[in-house]
Amino acid sequence: MSIQLILGDCLTEMRKLKDQSIDLVLTDPPYGLQFEYISYIDTRENLYQLIEKFMPQAIRIAKRAVYVLCGPTQIGLYPQADWCGAITWNTTGSFGKYGYNQWTPILCYGKDLTGFGNVNGVTKSDTIKISGGGGVGFMRNTEEKKHTCPKPITMMRQVINRYCGVNETVLDPFMGSGTTGVACKELGRNFIGIEISSDYYEIAKKRIENTQEMML
Repeated sequence: MSIQLILGDCLTEMRKLKDQSIDLVLTDPPYGLQFEYISYIDTRENLYQLIEKFMPQAIRIAKRAVYVLCGPTQIGLYPQADWCGAITWNTTGSFGKYGYNQWTPILCYGKDLTGFGNVNGVTKSDTIKISGGGGVGFMRNTEEKKHTCPKPITMMRQVINRYCGVNETVLDPFMGSGTTGVACKELGRNFIGIEISSDYYEIAKKRIENTQEMML
């Protein structure tokens, strides 16, 4: 298993990577919702520009697939996906414009894992269901809350098992506090993370270093 963390602007660092040099890109970019990030101004206009520059690079370097976690109001901002999966949960940890928010989209570009039925011990569905809280919304742990808008580790473990093959390498160009890297290390996947903020980078580095691989 290989772990590589890069402090820098992903738009610069991704250009250094060769065509189809990474198995898959799996990431959770900013949402354009005025969240207070350390090194990024989270406006809708900046998100438009970010997507325009980031997505062609992600598709270029991904050997198999690109998976983007976004919000319901961001789906239309991205290029047409080959498929749209979803993560759903049965709790009421956050409230959206139309009531309690209980799902998040996964935009899928490229090819899914090969196989039929169950893969990596997970049903090969386009929906990932999290029950019993799953660390959504206010239920995130202390380390996750050090980032402005983190995805919970419970969620990312399931995403990795569903979409990433055992020997594949995952690139997260918007690493944040390193949750995707933690899940990859726990589950024995190779990981490359890029983060522009030195503060978030140090949090991610410490979390990943302190993570133990699970005995599967």
